[in-house]
Amino acid sequence: MSQARLQKIGNSFGFRVSKNDLEAAGFDESFEYELIAEKGVILLVKKRPHSSKWVFKDSALSKEDREWLESNLENRNS
Repeated sequence: MSQARLQKIGNSFGFRVSKNDLEAAGFDESFEYELIAEKGVILLVKKRPHSSKWVFKDSALSKEDREWLESNLENRNS
């Protein structure tokens, strides 16, 4: 187990964590993390993509749905 010290960084505070510890935890700069804070504990959890993003991306639109979406887009631009 490693230790970390709270440091002032500009107008915020942060913990400096070693690269080895981050890699061991599976942390990566390309993800966002949710911070959960309770008395004496800070937990960082990798955010998962919202499932609805995948539903629309993977679903084929019916002809009727496509016509409805296109007509609504046309009406917005008018």
